[in-house]
Amino acid sequence: MEIEKVIDPKDEVYSFAEAMKGIDLSQYLKKRKHRGNPGYCPTMMFNVMMFAEMEGKNSDLRELEKLCKTDLRYMLLSREQTPSHMAFQRFEQNVLKKAMREIFAEIAEHLCDQMGVNREIQYIDGTKLEANAYKNSFVYKTRVLHARERLNERVTEAIIQLNQKYGYAYPYHWNYASQEIGYIAQYLMEVMVREGIPIQYGRGKRKTEWQQEYDEFLGYAMKLREYEENLFLCGIRNSYSKTDPDATMMNTKYDYYNQTGVSKPCYNLQIGVSDGLVMNAGLYQTPGDTKTFIPFMEQFYQLHGYYPKWPIADAGYGSYWNYFYCLEKGMNLGMKYNYYAKKEEPKFKKKIYNMINWKENEKGEKICPQGQVFNQYLYDKREEEGKYLKLTQVYGCKGCGTCPVRKACTQGKRRTISRNPILEEFQQKVDENLRSAEGQEMKKQRSIQAEGTFGVMKQDRLYTRIKRRGKDNAEMEVLKMLIGFNLRKYHLYRLRKQCQA
Repeated sequence: MEIEKVIDPKDEVYSFAEAMKGIDLSQYLKKRKHRGNPGYCPTMMFNVMMFAEMEGKNSDLRELEKLCKTDLRYMLLSREQTPSHMAFQRFEQNVLKKAMREIFAEIAEHLCDQMGVNREIQYIDGTKLEANAYKNSFVYKTRVLHARERLNERVTEAIIQLNQKYGYAYPYHWNYASQEIGYIAQYLMEVMVREGIPIQYGRGKRKTEWQQEYDEFLGYAMKLREYEENLFLCGIRNSYSKTDPDATMMNTKYDYYNQTGVSKPCYNLQIGVSDGLVMNAGLYQTPGDTKTFIPFMEQFYQLHGYYPKWPIADAGYGSYWNYFYCLEKGMNLGMKYNYYAKKEEPKFKKKIYNMINWKENEKGEKICPQGQVFNQYLYDKREEEGKYLKLTQVYGCKGCGTCPVRKACTQGKRRTISRNPILEEFQQKVDENLRSAEGQEMKKQRSIQAEGTFGVMKQDRLYTRIKRRGKDNAEMEVLKMLIGFNLRKYHLYRLRKQCQA
């Protein structure tokens, strides 16, 4: 059969073949040794899956099985073999998942070379993707801590009564471990066995006092063990979902009949885009974007071997720690900060009691609307995160106690302001960078490219919910989808080039 006469020359399969030419993935796609059937070629399986992602199939393995039997393009890529959906699933879990990040970076770098992408600028943004978890299966750390505190009070009362009743000397305190209470239950069981006390369960059978004590302490031990497991799964997070413990409960921009801020189990997807191509991506369990920036850029450096010159991001990424990190790694400051745009609004400038709107004297000291100079040093606030130290100075003024507008200015007894000279210098540099002609163009492109990528992903491809459970499986699924997004970008680039020719 003459393939060229059957398949349209503008079809995606030609762009896919052209994009994948010259990429050696053999070091990542290694065939597993096993008995029996030799299995399918890993490269063939990968090509079929990535072409499906390029068309927006969203990792439907049963549909892949059907396409390899009915679609000529998939038959061409699969060399007329017909892998089952279970064969694709085994390939994902045993081969693809281990090296998905490296494969994603390899293909992204190759497409950059093909399309002439400017790697110095990277537009960064994040979004919430709903996890494959039951939305009401959440566990909150604060609720667990409060429940454990109440349980510890009941355990203390039970230990005091046990000591008074039988003359024991078990210690009691404000916090107990499940193993500690389990030893008490174990000793009570040993006493019942040694004394020959019968153990009764079921309706119509009365339990002895020893068995009642044993059941009580055993229940306490099991409940404490449950709370310990909940806190271990939470880790540094505030919550998790029972059906997918790696997912975190996050507030989503759910706008169905103005129902915003609905809490759902989600992952925080971070992407870095350069000239429309996604160069870096990762799933994180923290809802905010501020603490994801440093690990996100470290992942980019490990995969690509360099840092972008301009990381452009919105105000969610602008912090003292991230600015210091960019300075250390030789990156320009391109992340907005809080009040970056708001401080220029006329409505905000009317808030005369906001410190940002106050004037400064020649020494750089803040002057309130009543003319009071905040030059009275009070104390320092020290914050450490990693190897960086943040030292914030707190100032006050002498005339706050007798000020006639004190109640309008502050709710406390006196007004204090916090200042960090290094952070203020960073923010001035951000203003200088982003308000230049080049900076304004980069701000505009960030909205177009980074947020536009999420628009294509969620609205065009209808990818708003992750199908797989577990962080590793979810990240593999998202990276597959983004590889397909990049290949689709190359297809459009190829068509434009043909039209220009």
